[in-house]
Amino acid sequence: MSKREIYRILDAAANRGREALRVVEDAARFLEDDAELTARLKETRHRFAAAQNRFDRRERLDARDVDADVGTRVETEDEYRRTSLADVLAANFARLQEAARSLEEYSKIVAPEVARDWEQIRYAAYSLEKIAFDALARRGSDPFEELAAEFAAPVEPTPAPQPRETPAPVAPEPPRPKAEPTLAPEPQPEPEPESVAAPFIFGGSHRPKTDREARRARLETASLCVYVDPARPDGELRDLLRAEIDVFQIVVDPNSADAPDAQTERFFTRWREPGSQTRDFESRPLLFLRDYVDWAAALSFDGATVDRGFDWNVARETLGPDALLGATVSTLDEAEAGLRAGELGVLDFLEVGPVFASQTGEPTGTALLRTIVDRVEGEPSIPLFAFGGVDFQNCDEAFDSGFERLAVGAAILNAPDKRAAASRFKCLF
Repeated sequence: MSKREIYRILDAAANRGREALRVVEDAARFLEDDAELTARLKETRHRFAAAQNRFDRRERLDARDVDADVGTRVETEDEYRRTSLADVLAANFARLQEAARSLEEYSKIVAPEVARDWEQIRYAAYSLEKIAFDALARRGSDPFEELAAEFAAPVEPTPAPQPRETPAPVAPEPPRPKAEPTLAPEPQPEPEPESVAAPFIFGGSHRPKTDREARRARLETASLCVYVDPARPDGELRDLLRAEIDVFQIVVDPNSADAPDAQTERFFTRWREPGSQTRDFESRPLLFLRDYVDWAAALSFDGATVDRGFDWNVARETLGPDALLGATVSTLDEAEAGLRAGELGVLDFLEVGPVFASQTGEPTGTALLRTIVDRVEGEPSIPLFAFGGVDFQNCDEAFDSGFERLAVGAAILNAPDKRAAASRFKCLF
């Protein structure tokens, strides 16, 4: 048994456990609106991530070989049968507990200092399972209620066949006078759905607006933000749109030969092309525009990000209540002010940096990230992204500081295969 084989087991078990935690957390959060249980599950997920980060990330990723995994080709009928919320919770709590046990046992070989962490997470999973079912029962929900009937199409009862009778003869009716032809009324056009005017890009027709709560929910599950230069060649933009990216942040160049509005229009031309994306609307990446808050509002972006010096309250008023607002911070004082603004509902996320050497300014280093994590008690009020010079060689340092989200630019935009580079980053989370 080689070290690589052990890390392959650890990687698979870690991925399985975090996926299961997310499933049960989503049930507590979105199906039952249980804030206390959601908080406990989220805390466990962060403990899980912290224990996972104590493994050698390079060893774990180098050992990953999904194509050669024989387990992906072994299926059972029960894997695709869930008829109740109880089925979903029981299956995923079992996955979590089994993954934690596997991580506990195999970590004893290559990282024995982490084994006790996995043991504690496993015991926590047993407790959480009981708490989850008890909470559902107290709230009057029946987790064992059959869901199949609710989602299946109603079937009308088939009437019993009746004996056929021979019809009595009917005398023919006298011919009726020929009626004058009448013209059918002209069809009236259906009213168009209400939309936000977008004069020079959408032409008044664009994707429907979602509310801020739904966007926040998508943002909280995001791990990778990619900066996009809309002046890039069309082929590059198409490749990026097909990549599994959570958040796009469009950065227009005001000094470009094309006007900023023309650059943005060009990107949306690619965005609207049939087949430009492989995901449906609910899972499409969020779209943010940097600095041009008024454009982001007029064009129905998902939100905007403002650099240092912007008045956050003014930006929030300009965007309106439905869009998301992020801000760049580079000092501890700015970060703490941003987190307070998040608690007040002004900001929805922060970008902290630039962490490493880049063209975006003097690097702050990972010390700032660690200090912010240490100052925050529990879960931050809003998501935090580390940005600035992040690449595949130094991203471990950002993860080790406690940050779980990255904003990446050149490492993906300058890669020969941008879609592959984005997928490589996604495998880190």
